Amino acid sequence: MIRVEDLSVRFGDTQVLHDVSFEVAAGESFALVGESGSGKSTILKALAGQVPVAGGSLALGDAAGAMTAKARARQVQMVFQDPYGSLHPRRTIDDTLSEPLLIHGLPDRDTRVLAMLDAVGLPRRFRFRLPHQLSGGQRQRVAIARALMLDPPVLLLDEPTSALDVSVQAEILNLLKSLREEKGLTFLLVTHDLPVVSFLCDRLAILKAGRIVEMAGVEALRAGQFASPYGRELFDRTVHG
Repeated sequence: MIRVEDLSVRFGDTQVLHDVSFEVAAGESFALVGESGSGKSTILKALAGQVPVAGGSLALGDAAGAMTAKARARQVQMVFQDPYGSLHPRRTIDDTLSEPLLIHGLPDRDTRVLAMLDAVGLPRRFRFRLPHQLSGGQRQRVAIARALMLDPPVLLLDEPTSALDVSVQAEILNLLKSLREEKGLTFLLVTHDLPVVSFLCDRLAILKAGRIVEMAGVEALRAGQFASPYGRELFDRTVHG
């Protein structure tokens, strides 16, 4: 479902990704882990069409090469780290969820909005509330609902629980896991939280300074048995402090 081959990204004179390659199968959940500045989020932005690609290729599903913004939106959507910053403060939840349907000319707006509120576990009475009237966890449910309004097969998850209280992180992770199973979604997750990877993902790639240094199954993470010195160092530092 996702194919990244020799991806390079530059910001001015600085190269932030160096020949990154990986594939994610349909229905798989794949994590990108590493320290801040390792290039994890840049990969998501490249797949979402938000940053220019200096070299290599990206493909989503059967689509390869350049895509229109509308075509890309039907293939892939992103859930951002900060659920308050990613929602317009003066637009109701109904406005937020309806906008993709209006842009793409999709019918049955009321039915689709209500069905998506149900799918993410939000009461229908929240439909005409503003973001500030919702808790952080509820706002992130809205952000997930918005990402799913066009039924994309791929979700890009950029630290989707790190801005939330610990008490609601598990709720959002359980929601994402159940939605993946129900809808057959493919996830590409960026996180620094290895327990989140262990819960939500099948495989992971470890990045350092814009390069993949190791790819492993989640079983290696759970056992703490990485092949690369950097993988072992990252695991020890993250898990054992």
